[in-house]
Amino acid sequence: MVKRSLLILPSPQPIAPPRGHGGGSQPRLPNKPFQIAQYGPAFSRLREVFAGRKSVIELRNDPTSLAPDRAIVFEIAGTIPDFLKAAKRIPGLEIIAESEVEFSADENFATIDKRKGKEGLDRTDVPVDGRFYLAMPDVEALKQLVSLWERWRDGRPLDGFAPFTHLFEQLHGLRTWGAKDRITDEAITFWKEEASQSLGLPVRTEVELWFRQSATDRKRVSSEFAALLVEVGGTIVHEIVIPEIAYHGALIDIPFSEIDGLIHRRAVLLALADDVMFLRPQSTFACIDDNEPVDDLSLSEESVSSSTALRQPIAALLDGVPVQGHSLLANRLLLDDPDDLQSRAIVSGRLHGTAMASLIVHGDLNTKELPLTRPLYVRPLLLASREGAEHSDPSLLLVDTIYRAKLRMKGGGIEEGAAPTVFLVNLSIGDARRPFTQLISPLARVIDYLSEKYSLLFLVSAGNISAPLEIEGFTNWSDFETALSSVREKAVLSALNSDKHQRSILSPAESLNSLTIGAQHHDSVPNRTVSNRAVDPFEDRHLPNVSSALGLGYRRAVKPEIYFPGGREHLRMTASGAVIKASIAPTQRTYGLSAAAPDPTGQGRTNYTSYSDGTSSATALATRSAHLIFDALLGDGEESVLADMPPNFYAVTVKALLLHSSRWRDNAEVLKEVCGPTDKKRHVERSENASRFIGFGVPDIAEVIECSSNRATLIGYDSLMPDHAHCYKIPLPPSLERVTEPRSLSITIAWLSPIKPGHQSYRCVRLEATPLNNEPVEAFGVERRKQQPSDAIVKRGSIFHERYYGDKAIAFIDDGHLNLVVWCKQDAGGIEDKVRYCIVVTIEAGINVPVYDEIELRLRVQTRSTV
Repeated sequence: MVKRSLLILPSPQPIAPPRGHGGGSQPRLPNKPFQIAQYGPAFSRLREVFAGRKSVIELRNDPTSLAPDRAIVFEIAGTIPDFLKAAKRIPGLEIIAESEVEFSADENFATIDKRKGKEGLDRTDVPVDGRFYLAMPDVEALKQLVSLWERWRDGRPLDGFAPFTHLFEQLHGLRTWGAKDRITDEAITFWKEEASQSLGLPVRTEVELWFRQSATDRKRVSSEFAALLVEVGGTIVHEIVIPEIAYHGALIDIPFSEIDGLIHRRAVLLALADDVMFLRPQSTFACIDDNEPVDDLSLSEESVSSSTALRQPIAALLDGVPVQGHSLLANRLLLDDPDDLQSRAIVSGRLHGTAMASLIVHGDLNTKELPLTRPLYVRPLLLASREGAEHSDPSLLLVDTIYRAKLRMKGGGIEEGAAPTVFLVNLSIGDARRPFTQLISPLARVIDYLSEKYSLLFLVSAGNISAPLEIEGFTNWSDFETALSSVREKAVLSALNSDKHQRSILSPAESLNSLTIGAQHHDSVPNRTVSNRAVDPFEDRHLPNVSSALGLGYRRAVKPEIYFPGGREHLRMTASGAVIKASIAPTQRTYGLSAAAPDPTGQGRTNYTSYSDGTSSATALATRSAHLIFDALLGDGEESVLADMPPNFYAVTVKALLLHSSRWRDNAEVLKEVCGPTDKKRHVERSENASRFIGFGVPDIAEVIECSSNRATLIGYDSLMPDHAHCYKIPLPPSLERVTEPRSLSITIAWLSPIKPGHQSYRCVRLEATPLNNEPVEAFGVERRKQQPSDAIVKRGSIFHERYYGDKAIAFIDDGHLNLVVWCKQDAGGIEDKVRYCIVVTIEAGINVPVYDEIELRLRVQTRSTV
């Protein structure tokens, strides 16, 4: 068989970036008298204080009053250009955070209709988009805010502060950050559970304090918060500051006597503390494995070549302590355990770390793949204790654990890293107490920061949701079992869609720079045991598992991006009635991925295996696939695609290739029908809703690693300054000119964006690709496929991936080249350095079209002509 390696794109030419698109229209706003009546009293009260008629102490005693050093929320409709710049001109007005919001339309605020025949009317059926700004003003800043308000109210000019005119016109809400903001619903649920079983003992809770830019302010905040805790009888267990991600957090023990007041958000000290942003359950990683290890007599001690042991690792596993001496893992792991978790982890409980290490090194044992030829670096984070599930250290903030683990691995300054060659990081664990809502979690922020700083690709599991699922349309389990597979499939998908907001991805799966992995409903169990109590809900192997957490991510970015096999999960009934309730059945060798396991008897035998499943296992397979892609690119000697590539491009290159072959299958139409809306003209919403379930789709790794006679994949890498662009001249196969032969075009760009915590955009830069001066249909006879995430949400993450298809007989232009522009644009902004990226392009046609040979020949001619 002829081996066809990936082709190298010609060096790009710098060009001017395309013009940006105009911003969205502003909503309809209330009139000025309404705004004055609504918000005038708050500013009037401040004026009375500053005029000496009332005291600042009186303000401070009212937790709902605008007061110095208290977080104030400005909620606006629409956007305000240059507001942050104007706000910086007010000394003492610190803008701590901004974020997107939306609220229901009413008689005062509404989106303006642009539909034909309804232009200018109010859209009462769609929410109004807006933003909120969190500000921390001192006395002088509040005085100036009052002055600006009064000048706007009286119609006087706001010299140098024009954006505040728009702030007052578009103001939808003005309030202080209160107990309802500080105390999350997850915290209340957690406290109730703890209160029911803690027997009066202190309750450990995580607190996120407002991050202040000044180190002096942070020290003052820390001191005042510690004094408040002493006052209520609490203690600080662990406190850290990570300025790079704007994080100031503490792990605290709250007296049991305070819990009831917090649960009901009463005016207790912790609920009123101005320095507190959030009180949450402690972030923890915990894994409950209910599989049953079996003695596999076919396993024996494997011989590992010395070259394997001597090669430098490129992948890291952050997980539980594995069984190093297992016959499948012996001499294949580099264990780095500075916290000495190994000595405290019982061997029979080391299920999760052992399974994940095995899946990365060997893949699913049922597929009988060759093991990796490099050692796997393992940094334990979870402790396997006799109390039950493997879990992270309860005395430490998890964000600090991750931060320290990466600093140790990569090193810095005069300190040598424990594994400096690693650029793939497997994180097959998530925080079940922290489902993603709207704000980026500290764990996701630290991953995003470390990704960009050290050129790392984190592969993060989406999370598993074990809550029972209510399935309508069946009154008993027998009806569900005997239903047509298509009927059963649609009923389960409808149930998942109805419950999607309770089944969202788990922190840190929302991280911007990582690839988040969902569990595909697929495995390779050879002799599947059929259970008379469990039912396979899906016939389609390209659908996600029922337990796989659903997207989307921050600012509705595509999350999870890709899906890997996570076992054909089965369902079992937990209740019946008007509807049936179903939960995930244990694997019991009915489904799953075969992997190494510890000896459950504690006798130290090293040949046990068990079936693993879910997004954890899928993520391990994704890491293995990323490793295989790198090994394939490395090739032999001069044939290596990576021969001249600097190592700090490895992460973006593997990221692009890992996702590049992903595509939607036939299930997309079913998902659009299930998720809605029913109006097919609202295709962007339908596509976005389907993306919650399947992201960009399921990749074909074999297709990425090697081309075929009718398919050529071209790869390039470079770096760009913001507001700059590159043009790639891609030769097209002459056989496709002026013929109606079907052809497809796939484009992927991956990058690692710097982040700006607290900024509404968060992502500092974005990259896109577009043909130069023409559409793909004009250059190559293809149009954007409808069966993929919408163009809008594709542009919200840190990977751009679009697919085109067509069969138009056209005359090639631009001398038979597709001139593709890659451009970098500021998002949150503030970046003056180049951003590294990788671009991958695939051109494919019918099996009888020599696409690869023709493109390769044209590339060689093009290269010779430039020498």
